Amino acid sequence: MKFKIYVGMLLFFFLFIFFAPIIAFSATNYVPSKALKYIPVIKTDSSRLMPGFNYPYYFGALIEHESCISLTHKRCWEPTSELKTSRELGIGLGQLTKAYKTDGTVRFDSLSEMRNRYYYELKELSWNNIKQRPDLQIRALILMIKTNYNYLTKVTSDIQRLKMTDAAYNGGLGGINKERIACGLAKNCNPQFWDNNVELYCLKSKKVLYGQRSACDINRAHVFLTFKNMEKYKQYFN
Repeated sequence: MKFKIYVGMLLFFFLFIFFAPIIAFSATNYVPSKALKYIPVIKTDSSRLMPGFNYPYYFGALIEHESCISLTHKRCWEPTSELKTSRELGIGLGQLTKAYKTDGTVRFDSLSEMRNRYYYELKELSWNNIKQRPDLQIRALILMIKTNYNYLTKVTSDIQRLKMTDAAYNGGLGGINKERIACGLAKNCNPQFWDNNVELYCLKSKKVLYGQRSACDINRAHVFLTFKNMEKYKQYFN
């Protein structure tokens, strides 16, 4: 009997050792330690730039999605996080992006676009210093969300509006506009709602890009995963 109890205790111990890290680093409850360094900056700038916005903790989930390959990766919540391919360059907490055409010319430059639009707020930000200015990375990210969120004022539900805003952050405001129109023209589709409505009418490329996923797959997953991880950041914004 004592031997069976001993074996049972050993089995429980090894199972605990094996599963504890998995539980501890579950995406739905674990907030990377580096996030705590930047959350005060998010709180200050989101309150100033988007007064009355009910979901400032969304920015925590957005940065996690943009910068974290995994929750324990060294570049998770890291201002020097970088994604570079022959087609685009993304840097920072919000992955400000410069994309290129096949001939090497710039197709779009989100940093320059935002600095031109909000020059007073972002005049000190450039591609030369972006990795050293996490404060301005965060400010640019908030302003990009603000731009898209303000454009979608006709969407009456705050959370549905924010989901469309998130889709636009990843895939462009023009894309979400076209998809809302397509939804509105379809039977039983309401362009006021992302969930099970606009999200079903993706007009982006279905061609495989990264990891067997298309632009359409990536865009829809961006919304789903970002909103899945929002709640765990809420405690830091009370």
